[in-house]
Amino acid sequence: MNDTGGPNAPAPARTPDARTPDAPSAVPDTEPATARIPYLEARVLRRAALWAGLLFLPALLLGVVLALSSEAGTACVMRGTCGEIPGWLYVTTLVVGGGAWIRALTVPDGAPPTPARWAALWTLIGAELVFLALVMGYFTG
Repeated sequence: MNDTGGPNAPAPARTPDARTPDAPSAVPDTEPATARIPYLEARVLRRAALWAGLLFLPALLLGVVLALSSEAGTACVMRGTCGEIPGWLYVTTLVVGGGAWIRALTVPDGAPPTPARWAALWTLIGAELVFLALVMGYFTG
């Protein structure tokens, strides 16, 4: 006996077809497909800049500990024989590093990062290294 449902059976469910106008569209017609896809390079740049900025303080603390563990660093603290490095040099490297950090962190998702944004990342890393060298030079000077 073949049960087909008869005249009172519910109609089979209609599957949406791409040709029918009431089918749900995966991509709205008003939005371009490339605007929704964030650029991977922008995320990589922001992540690298974030880590470079956040790891600055632990690197600074490690540099001070290493400088103070040397004989010259201990003499600097105990006898006051520290190096003579002008304060404006510290401030300049911090301002340059901070500006570069903000520039590298504010890359938008909708476009690939410009070479200036990548240069800002490398400027940030360079300014941090110069600052660390100044701090270590002060204690071991």
